[in-house]
Formats: sequence, C-alpha cells, structure tokens
Amino acid sequence: MRETQHIKPMSRHNGLALTVAGLILMPVVLAVGYWLDGQARLVLVFLFLACMIMSILGALKLREPRYSFSLSAEHLHFHHKIGGWSLHWSNIIRIDQARLHSGLNLEELPYIGIKIRDYDELLPLMTPRMVVHLLTEQRPLLAMALRHGAISRYELQEWLVEDSHYRSSKGQDYQGLAAMLGHRMTHLRDLYGYDLLIHESSLDRDAPEFVTLLRSYLNP
Repeated sequence: MRETQHIKPMSRHNGLALTVAGLILMPVVLAVGYWLDGQARLVLVFLFLACMIMSILGALKLREPRYSFSLSAEHLHFHHKIGGWSLHWSNIIRIDQARLHSGLNLEELPYIGIKIRDYDELLPLMTPRMVVHLLTEQRPLLAMALRHGAISRYELQEWLVEDSHYRSSKGQDYQGLAAMLGHRMTHLRDLYGYDLLIHESSLDRDAPEFVTLLRSYLNP
C-alpha cells in the first residue's frame, strides 16, 4: 500500500521570505529617506512601494493552503483555500500533461489533465464557490483553443456561460452551477481529452515528474 503524500504547491514558495523582507526593508527605506532631499527621495518612494508590494505578494502566497494535493492509497484530494475535490483512484481513467494540436505539432501546456470515469461521483460533492473558481480558472483554456482553431468564436461565447441544466451519462440531472461544471468538463474533454485540468503552479515539481507520481498511485 502506498504511503500518503502531501504536495506543497510552488505558488506558496518564498511567501514567508517575501513578507519578512518587505516588512524589514520598508522602515529602512523610510529611515534613509529622512536624510535625503529632492529627486533622491522620490526614488525612495518608489522603493518603499516596491517593498510594500513585496510584502503583500508574500502574504497572499501564505494565504494559499499548505498543501495542494494529498495522495492516499484510495483517493486523490485537491486542496484550495475556497474548497477542494476528491476522486477515488478507480474513478480516474487517465492522467497526463495536457497537449493541444498546433498545426502538425502537439504543444505541451502547463496543465495536468485528469480524465474521469463517472461525473456523478464528483459533481454532487463540489461546493458552489469551488465550481465558480473552476469555471473562471478554465476560461483561458477555452481562449487558447480558439487561438489554435480548435473552436469557433461562436462556440467560445456559448461555452463561457455554460447551460444550467446537465444530464450525466447515467441519467442524473443537475441544475445550476453543478450543471455548468458538467458541461465545462465535457467541453474540456472534447478539446483536450481531460475533464479536470490543474495548472502547474499547484505542483511541487515539473509536470512530467508529477504525472509519473500520480500514475504510481493510479496503477500501483
């Protein structure tokens, strides 16, 4: 049986260092500025603002969950500050790095793709806030498909606001946000071959290495 692993996302990296460095440098800049005049002081104002932005960025990084993924023998869990989702390994068909046809070539995308066997094991468990986040986060994927000619502009406009009624392959009816996510996953599967796509910023290593790790749990 595989041991449970917790993945720390790259998006959290250096959060504490940025916050502390910004907080330390701001009073230093103010102290130096006290003894300067004219244009030199104006430069220090910009430096002070840069330090403030550094602290804010660090604080935002620290607000992210400590872990982005938890991998257990039974489930794949995804964690986000507004919610998350969980899939049993038996409900996952395939995991790989997402790719998109660009002319005669396949372009690798900075996303990990997960193809799901049964939507009914996922949709009822999704919180409204998490669904809204996913629908918003995945919009660039639709725009990317348009740029590569995979969909038309009309389809893009239709899919940006998904239908609020969805029936799964097993005949389960969904309304509202859950239905919109069901349609979105169907469209992503048509475009990329996967239902859920996770940006590489949630990983702790290169996408190919992370795919290998997930596959070791999927096919022990």
